[in-house]
Amino acid sequence: MHLDERSNLILKRVVSNPGISNTELERKYHLSRRQISYSFTKINDWLKSNNYPKIQRSNGGKFIIDPLLMELFAEKVEHSAGSYIPSEKERAQLVLLMLLSSEEELSLLHFSSSLSVSKNTVLRDMKYTQKIVNGYHLEIVYSRMYGYDIVGSEWNKRKLLIEVLRTVYDMYQGETYIQAYTGTSREEIQRLKEQMEKVEKRLALQFIDQKIKLLPYTIAILLKRIKKGNLIKDSYHIDYEELSDTKEFEAAEILIEDAACIPKEERLFITLQLLTSNVLSSQFLREEETLELKSSLKNSLALFEKKACITFKEKEKLLQKLVLHMKPAYYRIKYQLTTNYSIIEKVSEEFEAIHYIVKDSLKPFETYIGCSIPESEVMFITVFIGGHLINSGETIQLKKRAVVVCPNGVSISHLMEHTLRDLFPEFYFYEALSIREFEQSKAEFDMVFSPVPVQTSKHLFIVEQFITDFQKLQLRQRVIQTIFGLNTSVVNIEQLISVIEKYAKVNQKSQLQKALQDYFSLQVLNETSKNQEYSLADLITPETIVLRDQVESWKEAISIAAAPLLHKGIITEAYIDKMQEQYPSMSPHIVLRLNVAIPHASPEDGVQAVGMSLLKLKEGLLCGEQKVHFIVVIAAIDKKKHLNAMLQLMKLAEMNGVINEMKRLNEKYKIYEIIKTHSI
Repeated sequence: MHLDERSNLILKRVVSNPGISNTELERKYHLSRRQISYSFTKINDWLKSNNYPKIQRSNGGKFIIDPLLMELFAEKVEHSAGSYIPSEKERAQLVLLMLLSSEEELSLLHFSSSLSVSKNTVLRDMKYTQKIVNGYHLEIVYSRMYGYDIVGSEWNKRKLLIEVLRTVYDMYQGETYIQAYTGTSREEIQRLKEQMEKVEKRLALQFIDQKIKLLPYTIAILLKRIKKGNLIKDSYHIDYEELSDTKEFEAAEILIEDAACIPKEERLFITLQLLTSNVLSSQFLREEETLELKSSLKNSLALFEKKACITFKEKEKLLQKLVLHMKPAYYRIKYQLTTNYSIIEKVSEEFEAIHYIVKDSLKPFETYIGCSIPESEVMFITVFIGGHLINSGETIQLKKRAVVVCPNGVSISHLMEHTLRDLFPEFYFYEALSIREFEQSKAEFDMVFSPVPVQTSKHLFIVEQFITDFQKLQLRQRVIQTIFGLNTSVVNIEQLISVIEKYAKVNQKSQLQKALQDYFSLQVLNETSKNQEYSLADLITPETIVLRDQVESWKEAISIAAAPLLHKGIITEAYIDKMQEQYPSMSPHIVLRLNVAIPHASPEDGVQAVGMSLLKLKEGLLCGEQKVHFIVVIAAIDKKKHLNAMLQLMKLAEMNGVINEMKRLNEKYKIYEIIKTHSI
């Protein structure tokens, strides 16, 4: 493998001056950040092929040069002789470029001649090329009459073309390859560049520097495909009303005004290319849409703060940056035009602790945009948030990730999740999942907590749905020992030293500290005592108990059961409406042991204070084939204050003998005495 001249110059410069910054390299060699990154990929590939140590980077972005490399560099690196020879991966991209832009039939001879390699090499390259197009649901076919061609949806071919152009442009002498292999002239590209600059001034747009260099080639090749009759047919992808009133649509009209008979769908597709390249236009989303976009991102940031247990400094500044970036990204994501940004793969590794919290916090934005966010777009958001945290002096340590799986309904799952969150503050917990959700989930995690066995390759801990303080202590000891390798019952000095050495290397001192606290059995007891603020008898009192023979419907039962809390000002009417909306019927997942129904909503739906009220129905209400006689309305103001009372209610619901006794009683105070007896 040869090292091209540009990469060779960069290598010499960095080895002689490891303190040089990326910005200085860009300025010195008149290159973009992406081109610099691409050169370093080439450099490290070349070093590896010659058995030299690779160039590394510190977290601060500084170059780490092995002394051996510095010592041997002058003797081992020389300018490559002759013309640059593309690698196998680069040749595959060039083959695709020819297939997507050629106006004539292509044979092995065409590829062999253009790439200066043998026909056998081209055939080997074709196998790798086929793997690439498979990812776009396309296929390379060959016939004697028409030669090689790519078959499949034109929309997918366009996506592939855009990615290939970006990749080839970043290669050494990439622009020269594009001109040579697509048959576009310098004059044509220069004309399109000048038109784009005029469009910027006329419509007050501003395109990304890298994009404004690449867009003329994209448009030129698109026009060639259109002229040849390769048109988009699945126009359902594109919302005409959404795009036709944007400045970018007007810009597209200006750029192609000299081209005749361009179909509406093609004009809209070119508009999309401009929309995904424009960073400073404030009008390509309507005002109300921009406000909705901003609101969804704001909610995602709030969710991140909640999950990461931090508060952003200068949060509004971060939000504005995200909105600015996500405006063009909106169209990339919605119309599935996102490409793989290999330049930031390393960044996502550096921000791993942030990255998986970001992925778990984007549900508000995903709901707004109406589809899932591609991994590469999530990486960009990670970069924004990670960079902001670093600039603000904040850090997020990498935590072990856990998931709670429970087959017995949402309320019980969340209760388990809250209990375990408190028990293991050093772990990051995803939202609780049902067994089916768990089987379908693609989340990355280190351990699973479940009351029943589930199939997983990760650490699995079988946990009762509610556990005593002593069981909590036992569970914590077992988990810490398994995950961190710390034996909390027999610990010697050597073991402590080995743990310290292990976690000090990866900057996980907080995890070590928790594990050591666990050895002295203090953490669980302290955390538990903080949460036991209300007992069941504190919340369900004679004043919050209602006795009725029967009700007309489940909806009426919720209203009657909630009436004491409404009367005391603990909840509002809106809270009752929300419960009735969320639970139009009494479903099994909100019934404890088929004995006690527990309708509830979120604190923000109208809860003023923590509380519970109980409705006892003599005739009961059918849930499936069994009657339920008790409905307990739960009003929670946070995740903790009602949990102890909830645990006691769950225990009570399991006591069939006690439940049957309560069914027979017709006096509030006698029912309360039973509740009080079982609230200790």
